Amino acid sequence: MLFQTLDKLKRQSILAAILMMAFGIFMLICPENYINAIVVTVGFVMIIFSIVRILEFITGKKALIHYLIFTGSLVIALFGIIILIYNEDLLRALGWLFGFVLVQDGVFTLLNALIFARRSSRRGWWILLVLSAVLTALGVLIFLNPWWDSPNLLMKVIGGALLFSACVSALRLIWVWPFRSEEDHGDER
Repeated sequence: MLFQTLDKLKRQSILAAILMMAFGIFMLICPENYINAIVVTVGFVMIIFSIVRILEFITGKKALIHYLIFTGSLVIALFGIIILIYNEDLLRALGWLFGFVLVQDGVFTLLNALIFARRSSRRGWWILLVLSAVLTALGVLIFLNPWWDSPNLLMKVIGGALLFSACVSALRLIWVWPFRSEEDHGDER
């Protein structure tokens, strides 16, 4: 049971690290001239994604999970429309969004450190506690966003924070995975 949960955590950590790294690199290299076009493109992609999910709901089975996905699709479509209408004020929303993502990743890392990394029998597992606090602090700083009025500077700060988050996800994966002892091998035979 523990190894199944850890396998799921491993897949989530790898996916999170890849996504955070891709978003971080993209935000670091994105020129300021293209930020508005990217924002509008993201709005359209969100709307198209939502329309596809809503059409799948209409033609598919109707279980509880499908109603939840339908509701989530409606919310994503609403955010896509808001992005297209209010794209001038989107930088503040972008700071809130990525600040929330980093705070959530920091809390997730903290929980994984306390639940799994402590049990993994690896030295230095407590470093994940420190890294989760740094992630949470970065998220709160980006969320508050008191001094980054320049879109380019905000994109660079968010990109650097996302790259740091990707590194923490990779380290979390290393520290969380337990050692396999001789007793574990004996149980499998």
